[in-house]
Amino acid sequence: MLLDLKYAIRNLARARGFAIAVIVTLGLGIGANTVIFSAVRGVLLRPLPHREGDRLMYLRQSAEAKGSDNIAFSVPEINDFRAASKALAQIAEYSPLTLNLVEDNNASQVQVGLVTGNYFDVMGLGPVIGHAFTAKDDGAGAAPVMMLTYDYWLSHFGGDPAVVGRFLKIGGRTAQVVGVLQPAPFFPQKIDALMNMSISEHHVSATMVQGRTHRMTEMIARLAPGVTVDEARAEVAAITARVHQDHPETYDAGSGYAVTLTPFKEVLGKDSRLTLWLLMGVAAFVLVIACANVANLTLMRGVRREHEMAIRASLGAGTARLRRLLLAEHLVLALAGAALGVAIAYTGVGMLATFTARLSNRAGEIQMDGVVLGFALGIAGVVALLLSFAPRVARGHQLSTELTAGSTRTTVSGRRRRLQQVLVVTQVAVSVILLTGAGLLVQSMKRLAAVDPGLDTHNVLTMEVPADFAAITSREKTIQTYERMATELKAIPGVQVVGLGSNVPLRVTQFQLDIKAEGRVQNPGEPQPQAEIRTADPGYFKASGMTIAAGRDFNTTDLANSQRVAIVNQTLAKLLFPGEDPLGRRVSWTGEVLKFIGLKEDEWMTIVGVVRDTKDGGLDAAPVRALYTPFQQGVFPTGGLVIRTEVDPNGLAKAAREVVRSVDPQQPIEKLMPLEAIRDE
Repeated sequence: MLLDLKYAIRNLARARGFAIAVIVTLGLGIGANTVIFSAVRGVLLRPLPHREGDRLMYLRQSAEAKGSDNIAFSVPEINDFRAASKALAQIAEYSPLTLNLVEDNNASQVQVGLVTGNYFDVMGLGPVIGHAFTAKDDGAGAAPVMMLTYDYWLSHFGGDPAVVGRFLKIGGRTAQVVGVLQPAPFFPQKIDALMNMSISEHHVSATMVQGRTHRMTEMIARLAPGVTVDEARAEVAAITARVHQDHPETYDAGSGYAVTLTPFKEVLGKDSRLTLWLLMGVAAFVLVIACANVANLTLMRGVRREHEMAIRASLGAGTARLRRLLLAEHLVLALAGAALGVAIAYTGVGMLATFTARLSNRAGEIQMDGVVLGFALGIAGVVALLLSFAPRVARGHQLSTELTAGSTRTTVSGRRRRLQQVLVVTQVAVSVILLTGAGLLVQSMKRLAAVDPGLDTHNVLTMEVPADFAAITSREKTIQTYERMATELKAIPGVQVVGLGSNVPLRVTQFQLDIKAEGRVQNPGEPQPQAEIRTADPGYFKASGMTIAAGRDFNTTDLANSQRVAIVNQTLAKLLFPGEDPLGRRVSWTGEVLKFIGLKEDEWMTIVGVVRDTKDGGLDAAPVRALYTPFQQGVFPTGGLVIRTEVDPNGLAKAAREVVRSVDPQQPIEKLMPLEAIRDE
């Protein structure tokens, strides 16, 4: 075989045009398949880095009738499962929180997961340096401790092992870094660090521990030995039914409360599975087209080599020997194509990982490892084998006859033509499928581009300026700081209007409360309506390009101690007051959760305006129900700044950052970007 390979290389060197065409064609086909397979393997097929990752389960509580597919759990609900479950060996708690980290007078926002001491045992994860939390780190009296995620350790601290043992100022308190966690994907969002609950007074308060409707915690569990996923699901369903029966006042039947159990690996790949397999299918079609092209080239070259094959046959070479020569030649071509394909895949894997990061937290596991390289070589082997059978190799006596007489050439040409016709039809069919899919995709993108987001995004700069977690205890001072930022931003040349609100436009807060309207009759079994709670100052809607469809905007008389007023969007107005004028009507937040966040039942707000709907959840999503209160009347003083400009907003980004830092040097500034960029995300 080695001699055959040497001969194949010499032979291909004399047919460079053919060889280059085949190698490039196969390289593109194999490269496309290799890079997509690297994503499929990294996100969907690769075993989790967690110990016995297939035993790791994620529990989700939903209230589908309220439009909520994940409402999280309260601590009492989690304790119900701890007490009753035998199928779940351990249950850990995880609560996401955003905190401000201050270092050397510089502040940044950190995404933190607050966890119980058994979290690392349940997850099957350990530190690369330092140590994990233990049971002694639970409870209100425990000192705040912090474990950095591997990515944050590298990006923020440069991989310095000396960070372990340091004390950092975070969330208005001081916490010690005790370790760095091994690389691992997180859910439901990517985080920078893990901390114990004591960093947040609220999370260890009686409100949190005893409030059955105070749902802020995710539940992750590990299956008991010998228990199957189906058995655990059956038990979870039974426990859920008993809990609902024991607390009917909490779980109204009309809301559709349910708890589901899903393997953690499936949850991580849920949003990316369909997309990646579709891409894999497209890549396979590309390879089919490439192989059909190469097969046609091979057939045409085979015509010129028939005389050579006939001579070899006359000298005693059998069909198997001739086929082996062809296999060697196509193996050389396929391996060269695979090498080019791997090189192409190496250049594309980073871009694909960036794309996949929007769909899965496992995007960091996309890499060119041995399995992916083996996949590329496997494709090359299959392609070489198939192509070696494309040229016709007749039996020895037939080839000898062809050497002396051309009587059968018509028959041979007819067979070749039929094969070429099949290849052409295959190429056309696959190309039509791909072009149809591409056309549908282009049409979908055009439709999305034509969707009105509900506001004027041109020449608008936005930034998130989150309040420190401790700011809730100094509400008035924090509001004054934000208002000073807005005032000084107006003085920047080129700025038209500055708005201040709880969040920037076109972003959902995912903080919803039950809402009721005065005089509105709630039908039996009907779920309580919900809406996002937001704040806005008198300049917010104008700066954001949002239209007041009815009534008035907020003004400077809507202060903290003034009459409580609200502006609702069109979707919420239609839900609460179908066919009626909402202006002058009163609404109030409702539900047990109010007592946990400083609001009161029947604290009525008069609707003074209706704002046009905006596409906050995405251009292809339905508008969310939203209620705005004056910024000074808001519960949580945290901010998003919106700056409408007369010039390119990117040109004012640096000046805007400097103004905010001049007001508060320790203020984190996140996602400083034009509103058009948010629209296009």
